Amino acid sequence: MMREDPSLPETVMNPNPSRYGWVIVTACSLMIFVTYGLIYSYSVFFKPLAEYFLWDRATVSLIYSLSVIIRGAAAIGTGWLADRYGARKIMVISGILMGAGFLLSSHVSALWHFFIAYGIIESIGMSGVFGVVTATVSRWFTKNRGLALGIVASGSGLGTLLLVPGAERLINAVDWSQSFFIIGIAAGALMVIAALFLREPPDTSPANDIKQTQSESIPLGEAIRDSRLLLITVMFFLFFFGIQIVMVHLVNYATDVGIQPLVAATFISVIGAVSIASRLSIGVIAEKIGLYKSLVLLCISLAASFILLIFTRSAWSFYLFAVVFGIPYGGEVTQIPLVVGRFFGTHAMATLMGITVFFISLGGALGSWLAGAIFDYTRSYNGAFIAGAAAVIGVLGIIWLLKKQGRQRASGSTGIVD
Repeated sequence: MMREDPSLPETVMNPNPSRYGWVIVTACSLMIFVTYGLIYSYSVFFKPLAEYFLWDRATVSLIYSLSVIIRGAAAIGTGWLADRYGARKIMVISGILMGAGFLLSSHVSALWHFFIAYGIIESIGMSGVFGVVTATVSRWFTKNRGLALGIVASGSGLGTLLLVPGAERLINAVDWSQSFFIIGIAAGALMVIAALFLREPPDTSPANDIKQTQSESIPLGEAIRDSRLLLITVMFFLFFFGIQIVMVHLVNYATDVGIQPLVAATFISVIGAVSIASRLSIGVIAEKIGLYKSLVLLCISLAASFILLIFTRSAWSFYLFAVVFGIPYGGEVTQIPLVVGRFFGTHAMATLMGITVFFISLGGALGSWLAGAIFDYTRSYNGAFIAGAAAVIGVLGIIWLLKKQGRQRASGSTGIVD
């Protein structure tokens, strides 16, 4: 029987990756920490913006949803540029744009101003971070790739744990406008500094890239035409449809049922804390029990969290929900580069990650907007939570199809097999 994971062989791709490779992991973790801390801080800016500008929740949700779509679309181009010109140059530019987006957001006075500052400039800056840094780490590591990617992905959970409540406290200490300004300066500086440490690993020619795995990397054009890429993107579309319902609206839902805003922000922190452990462990778990089984476990956790959330009212039950939800929220992020790298190799991985992130962004945008629209229409989030649970069922169906295709292609040079 073939190894289930032909993209994770037992040798590393260069003789001494443990030295600078871990510097790469550290720098990439910091960039993920900043990026996703800023992304999920939107949840604590939500009500201050709505109250100051008298926007309804669907409008504030729409701005976020549009930013997610733009971020996803730009990720394709950012990934292609990183594959062509190198990650360091692209990430320096991304850091500058991220800082500028937040600085400009601090001076908005109309909806269209905020859309340009946050929805366009900030989103383009954030667009390529996940795809580019995970592709970079994947090229530096073959042995322990799951662990390295888990460490990088844990930066997202740490950002959620620290930056979201930090932003909440900063807003209370000053106001939303000054908070945007301060965060923009700090985030831009950290991103540029971390990006300067990025390097491409030695001998990253296509020939060497073929040697680093037990199966050849699939050329970009062939990968785009592969039906498995469509299944993968739809799978993550549905998964993040549900994830963004929670991450954008959990604080709103909690405060609606009587939880204090500062306490509600700690629910996001608990999600972030649990997700760190999930991200660190899920790559290793996937290598032990198989990718399909680990994906199914994450789906079960996500479905259970939506069912639990419908009945959640007290603070302790919100904390229980945060623990259950933090497992799939964290674990799925690590799975994305593992799935893409396993099916298609790493030669054009940043571009393929950009395509995947685009579809993920569409799912997240639809989920966050739809939840706001459902609330405005029904004055309740229950319909949104049910929609999230239904999406998980679709994910399980796609996992079954991928596994079936993996068995059918087991005799070929690429693909996942049991």
